[in-house]
Amino acid sequence: MQEILIALLLGHPQGDAPPIQRNALDMFVYGRGIPLRVPLFDTILQLLSVSVLLILCVLFLILIINLFTFYRLRPHSTTQSTAQNTVGLLISVLVPARDEEQSIERCVRSLVAQTYERLEILVLDDHSSDTTAAIVQRIISELPLQQQGRLRLLQGDELPLGWGGKNFACHQLAQHAHGDYLFFTDADTIHDPKMVVSVLDYMQDQSVSLLTAQPTYELNSLGERLVVPLLTFTILTLLPVALIPVRPEPSLATGNGQLLCFERSAYTSTGGHESVKNRILEDVLLARAVKAAGFRMVFVDAQDLVRCRMYRSFAEIWSGFSKNLFAFYNYALPFALIGILLNALLFIVPPLLILAAPFIHLSPATLLYAMSAYVLAVLMRVLLTLRFTHVQQGRMLLLCFLHPLSIALECLILLNSIRWHYRKEGTMWKGRRYATTQK
Repeated sequence: MQEILIALLLGHPQGDAPPIQRNALDMFVYGRGIPLRVPLFDTILQLLSVSVLLILCVLFLILIINLFTFYRLRPHSTTQSTAQNTVGLLISVLVPARDEEQSIERCVRSLVAQTYERLEILVLDDHSSDTTAAIVQRIISELPLQQQGRLRLLQGDELPLGWGGKNFACHQLAQHAHGDYLFFTDADTIHDPKMVVSVLDYMQDQSVSLLTAQPTYELNSLGERLVVPLLTFTILTLLPVALIPVRPEPSLATGNGQLLCFERSAYTSTGGHESVKNRILEDVLLARAVKAAGFRMVFVDAQDLVRCRMYRSFAEIWSGFSKNLFAFYNYALPFALIGILLNALLFIVPPLLILAAPFIHLSPATLLYAMSAYVLAVLMRVLLTLRFTHVQQGRMLLLCFLHPLSIALECLILLNSIRWHYRKEGTMWKGRRYATTQK
């Protein structure tokens, strides 16, 4: 009788009922082993897969447009027009440094070697517990007498209550700077000798008050190769970079502390780092403040000018991204949880469905949608790798197929970032604990 009823429900004539097939999903859902084949589960999967594929197509379209419109700033010599536009302009290159003995020498020497003449380089030692200050002092002592005034080492004051460490270091650097332009960069960067002149020339040519950029990331460990490229992936699949210099909305802005060059008037009129003194993503917030104040900014591809190795181990990646990731969602727990859910649906669930296909019932359409979603996500990573990776490119292209694993690691780091935010001790970074705030 049960077989007859099932046949009638599924539209089969009595006596022609198909053989009942039992699979793992049927036995799990229907404990008595009666496989009622109403295709509700598969219908939900199909709708979900179609939605995921449509969203990925939008992200893919944004990425393609960005790859064609993302201006690549290349090193070049000072031209006659540049010389006329920049004559008399002093550039202050400002480097906050705390426990940077592994990278500070390469950074400072690349800055001292800049071809731009009117340049002052200020390095602030933010109470380092290693040899950071001694390394900078040694470089100063080795410079020719006529160049020693180009590089100065400052000792940071004690961190006041309510300030983030890097923000206070940058604030002090800006107070000591005399330049018409304030060029903030991190101690883990390395700069082409023509970096400053190239940046200044482009800012003058485009009449912008802030330039920020995407550098080349040096990736030497598996953890770095899996996680760090997600920074570029997120920006170039979500933010239409061509609109940044032409639209006034602060939401259409981004900043990268590895290269932030302000016209002094834009920096001071927005309150500088004091206006974001207790914020984690100060670079993005400063860029938005510049736009809100009516200044123009631009975001460029500076992979030929700046290289950066952000982290040197997975432990550093875990800590560094945990410090920043919840701040990306402005510490709004619902948005962060939605972000985790969307990342899982877009990038993790499709390959899981493909792997689960031999064990659960999936329609050909659902399987096709899942495969298309996975291939599209991998293709996006491949395109970004071809554009931004030039060392061990073959290995990085193979790792593109592990994009779901990269996203899973990002979700775990975001959960840890949320945990850090709500714990009593606050966020821990470079030996300091401070509370994270939301505005």
